[in-house]
Order: sequence, then C-alpha cells, then structure tokens
Amino acid sequence: MQKLFAMLDVKPENRMLFMALNSAFFANGITVIMLGTVLPNILTTNQLSFTQGGLMLSLHQVGNLGAVLIAGFLPFAIGRKASTLILTIFTMMGLALIILSGNFILLLVAFAMTGIGRGTVSNAANVVVADIAGNKSSALNIVHSIFAIGAFISPAIVYISIRFVNWKIAVLAAIIISTVAWMLILRSRMPKLTNKESSARDLSFLKKAWFWVPTMLLFFYLAVETSIIGWFVSYFIEAGVLPAGMAGFVPSMVWFTMILGRVLSAILSKHTQRKNDMLLIFAIAATICFVGLMFSRSVIPCIIFLQGIGFSLAGIFPTTMATMKGVTSSVAVGFTIAIASFGGILMPGIIGAVADTFGLPNAIALLTIALIGLITTVILKIAVDKKEST
Repeated sequence: MQKLFAMLDVKPENRMLFMALNSAFFANGITVIMLGTVLPNILTTNQLSFTQGGLMLSLHQVGNLGAVLIAGFLPFAIGRKASTLILTIFTMMGLALIILSGNFILLLVAFAMTGIGRGTVSNAANVVVADIAGNKSSALNIVHSIFAIGAFISPAIVYISIRFVNWKIAVLAAIIISTVAWMLILRSRMPKLTNKESSARDLSFLKKAWFWVPTMLLFFYLAVETSIIGWFVSYFIEAGVLPAGMAGFVPSMVWFTMILGRVLSAILSKHTQRKNDMLLIFAIAATICFVGLMFSRSVIPCIIFLQGIGFSLAGIFPTTMATMKGVTSSVAVGFTIAIASFGGILMPGIIGAVADTFGLPNAIALLTIALIGLITTVILKIAVDKKEST
C-alpha cells in the first residue's frame, strides 16, 4: 500500500481520504451496476414495459446530472465535506424506495435519487483525488478501477440474493455497503476549497474548445457505457443468446475486463505522454468489438467480444478527465460531467422506446452511432490539444 501511495504521490495526511473516496466509488460501482442487473426483475415484478425501464435508467442519469451541477456549487456555500455527505444520502434513500414501492412514478423518483448520490461521489472523487494526488492520471485510473471492482461483484450479489431469497435482498446489501462508505467519508478530513478554485467559479471555460471537445467525447462514452450496463442483461435474454442465469453476469464480465483495462491504463499513463493516442486506440477497438457482438449468436464469440468492449472502454473516462488541460475546479468538472451525462440520459431511453416497437436487439444496434461519435471526438481532441500546445 505504501508503494501505491508513493507511485500516486499521495501525502500521508491525505491517505485516509483517498481510501474513503475509493470505498465510496466501490459502493457506487455496486449500486450503479445493480440497477441494470435487477432491472428485468423490477419490470417483471411490477409489470412494466421496456419504455418504462428506459425512462427509469434515464431518470438515474437525470439525477446524476443534477448532482454534478449542484456539487459544483454547493461546496462553496457549505463546504466540500458537508455537501458530499448530504447529497450521497440520496443513494440509500433511492435504493430503499426501490425495495418498498412498485409504483412507476415512485420508481422514477427512486432511480433519480440514486443518480444524485452517484453524481456526487463521481464529482468528489474526480476533483478531490486529482487535487491530493501528484500523479493525477494514474490516481484517477486507480479510483475508477475500484469502481470497476464494485461493478464486477455486483451481479454476484444479485445472483446469490435471487437464488436464496429474492432480488430485493441485493438492493438491501447495496444500502448497507453505501452506508459504510458514507461513514468513512464522515470520519475523513477533506481539504478546503483553494483560492484558485474559488476564483474559478466564472464560466469562461464554456467558451473554450478544450472544454467542449472532451465533454462531447464523454457524452458519447456515457451513452455507450450506460446503455451497455443498463440494457445488456435484458438484451442477451431477449435475443436468446445467453440463458437468463448467465446473462445476469454480463455486467461482471464487462467490469472484470474494465478492472484490467483501467489498471493497464494507469500503468501506461505513468510511462507515456501519448495519452490521446491511447484514447483513439480504445475507441476504435470498442467499436470493432461491438460490431462483432452484434453479429454473434453463440455464447463464446459473444463473451469474447463483450470482454473486448469492457477492456477497450476501461480507460476512456479517467484518461479523458486527466488530460483536460484547463480544468482546475469542481465547477468545470461538474459542468463536464453534467453535460456528458446527457448521453447517459438520452441513449437508454431511446433504446427502450425503440425496443418496444422493433425489439431490443435492433434497438441496441443504435449504439453504433454513439461509437462513431466517440471516435470522431477523440480525433478532434487530438487536433485541439495539438493546437493548444503550439
């Protein structure tokens, strides 16, 4: 552990906070992936349609959007720690509502509340970890790897719960884990906002290409990631490619390779300056694997291409955040994640609506458009960064 802190250049006084934020991101990974994993059970239990399921996934992202905007400004009013603690409580409240209510409107509210908690943790982790770690790119890749570990074990929690009791026990487990993470943050010392951050509350960055190009890159990334995590369990069941039991572990398959991919990205980020080239390779590889998956109708090729998608997507978010040249405050980070979150809001809802008419397998194919957008914005980022450096 000491070697890891040394590699990331995290000072001793910030190490407890670093571990607390990692635990919060771990709980985030469990919760976010669990929502997609139990979605078929929620739809079946409450007799809801694909369109309604898509709206619930979209409302989760709406909550995420609201949180990152609020988390960009609320710390200036009540402090970083207080705002983080207040907003992350919404995760536990939303999960509890999912257990207690089968009403569609209340489920929309519940998914939105979990999104608020998710966005708060995401903002805090991305801003504070980058602030307390000298090696920002590697530190962010490590934090996102911890998220991936939580995401990896989440379907196993769901499977065990369904096997022995029911899916609501899995959601209860997520509440307990999220509560523990909340308590660790409560006991940590979070650094106060700096004068540099306070002076960065103006919105001049909204006029800069270095802000918009990476933001749109993350827009397309989140459109793909959210749809894959939210819909692929239902997709494999609906398409008859994988049996229901195996399909439930689809998120684990994706996140297992994302763990490996993010660790590799952290290592590569320490030893290379060509991070934009890494992003381009990741985006192209993810697109190739997705197209291969769409044409596969047997178990082994599907699993191989699915693992390829997870590995390829792994380092895109943290590497993009770490290479945004002008980001110096939680406000800029909040706007970046908030605007990018629209990708995660729109795409799952579009897929759900199209699926009710044309079938889920055909609707999933729409992700090709988002992947093309991902490649295009990476190329634009390379051009913008090159221009900024000259």
